[in-house]
Amino acid sequence: MSVYFKNGLIPCLVLLACVACGQDDEPAVMRRKPSEMPKVATSANGFVKVVAADVPGDPMGFRLPILQFATRNLHELERAYALEMPRRDVPGLVIYAQDGRTNDTRVIVREMRRDGALVTRVWLPSPGFSDLEQLRFEIARAYLHAWIDRTAPRGVTPGELPDWMVQGALRAADAQVAHDDVRFVLGLWSSARLPFFPALCTDLRVAKGPAAALPGYVVGYVREKHLFKKTLERLASGAAWDGKWLAEQLTGEKDPTEQDRVSDERLARLSRAVLSPGRASAWDVQTFASRLRLYPSAFDRKIGAQGSSCSFAEAIGQAATNMYVRAAAAQKAREMPLYVIGRGEELVAVGEAYRKFLLSLARGEPPDELRALLQDADARLAPLLAK
Repeated sequence: MSVYFKNGLIPCLVLLACVACGQDDEPAVMRRKPSEMPKVATSANGFVKVVAADVPGDPMGFRLPILQFATRNLHELERAYALEMPRRDVPGLVIYAQDGRTNDTRVIVREMRRDGALVTRVWLPSPGFSDLEQLRFEIARAYLHAWIDRTAPRGVTPGELPDWMVQGALRAADAQVAHDDVRFVLGLWSSARLPFFPALCTDLRVAKGPAAALPGYVVGYVREKHLFKKTLERLASGAAWDGKWLAEQLTGEKDPTEQDRVSDERLARLSRAVLSPGRASAWDVQTFASRLRLYPSAFDRKIGAQGSSCSFAEAIGQAATNMYVRAAAAQKAREMPLYVIGRGEELVAVGEAYRKFLLSLARGEPPDELRALLQDADARLAPLLAK
């Protein structure tokens, strides 16, 4: 079909010919100035390469910050788990930082093989706005996958490391995150909501939010037992991932019920050891609240309606006639500072309010005075429980 412009057919044909030639022209990136061409920055050990163009006014652009971010995270991973990349002649991680002229904040990942080695390629369409936690995860996964691949004997197809182990490895390598993960798991355990331990080793997935503590806790256990490198070596030997094997290695037991028992014993030890000076977690507050009862000092001494314990409110009505209630209050008053030490000023103040009530209860003060002291202590505790 002929297309006529105002000045006739010929000018139109010339225009179409120019457009056709332009379609076969070299890519736009090849027409950039030399200063705008992508350049490469490589880590000292050669494992990481970052490819990016210069940013105006900054000769290193995104290359140096991304390279530093990647190498710092890998050094922490190597230090935490005593790892060293066995083969460094081929880069294992190549990160492409694009020009950022998009609102695409994804971290795009592809694995490939080059010169017989596994290489992970990561694209950052808009590096200034990329999800850094996702990038950190992909950097760690690239390293661990490459370590397994390069450790495997020639001709052996290695097993695949599950992603939750990568997530857990990052969390367990960070002391504060690992500490918080243990607190979260203790909270689940103390309220009978923690899954059966063998199931943790076999059924976990990468998690978001508070549930991410579960992979962190399991890998923290693996790190404590110095089993992380052994687990990678097992995969490198060609064995498939086996959560049952991991549970056996961690607990020293083959029976799932015994594995869960060993896990419970470990959690009981951790519940006595975990302490974060200057702060009170939700688990700390709940644990403190669970201790607000009086117990007799011996089995043959009865307090409360059931004889085995009583609440502080019940104790007010019994203190005048039951010396065992007053003795239990005196003992609880001595213990109260131990429940709150190092767990933040708010909880310390709550503990002191209950201690004053207990001392007055032990002395046999009038019921009205005791009720006022208990109401004051309860009012201080309520906002912490509501957080």
